[in-house]
Amino acid sequence: MQIWQNEIHINILFCFCNFLHSQILLVALLGAFINPLFADESYQFINSGNNGETVYNTITINRQVNVAMLNSYSGRLTSNAVFDYSQNIIAYHMPYRGICIVAHMDIATFPSLPRFEELIHTHREKKKEVEDLLKNYQVTNQVVTDVSQFGGAVAGLCWGIPTYWASENTSPRQGIGANGCAGVKLLFLRVGLCGGIHLF
Repeated sequence: MQIWQNEIHINILFCFCNFLHSQILLVALLGAFINPLFADESYQFINSGNNGETVYNTITINRQVNVAMLNSYSGRLTSNAVFDYSQNIIAYHMPYRGICIVAHMDIATFPSLPRFEELIHTHREKKKEVEDLLKNYQVTNQVVTDVSQFGGAVAGLCWGIPTYWASENTSPRQGIGANGCAGVKLLFLRVGLCGGIHLF
C-alpha cells in the first residue's frame, strides 16, 4: 500500500513538472513576441484619407531591438507594418486581405531608424511638409512557412496568417488597385504591392 501511494506521488510530481515546463515554454514564446513592442517612443496622428475618412495612425519604436511598428486604422482598409532594422526585414499586414507580406529591407534606400524618427518629428511639428516615402514590391507565390525566423516582432504581426515573400521594385507597376495590385498608406509611407490576382 505504501509503495502504491509513493508511485502515485511520483506520478503527480512528474505531471506537475511537465506542466511547469510547458508553462515556462509558453511564457518564453509569448515574451519573444511581446518584448519588441515595449516602445521607447510612441506617437499618434489623426489625418484624412483619400476619400475624406478619418485615419488614426500609431507608431511605436523600440531602439533596444531596432524595431518600428506602424498601425493605420481606417475601417476596412486598416493595415500594419513592422520595420525590423536588426533583421533588415519589412513586414506588411493587410487584415482586409487576410495576408502578410515580408521583404528584405534595402538599407541603401530605406531610411534608417534615426532618420525615420526624424521624419516623424518633422511630420508632428509640421515644420515642413514631409515628402511621401514610396516603396513598390512584387509579391511572389512563395509562402513563408516559418515566420519566427524573422524575430518576435514580425512573427507577432504575421503569426497564423498566410505570409508571402516579396521583392522590391525600383518603379511602380501600372494598375494599383487592379490587375492583382493593392496600395497601403501608412502616414507618409506609400506602398504598392503587386502579385497574383488570387492575392489582391
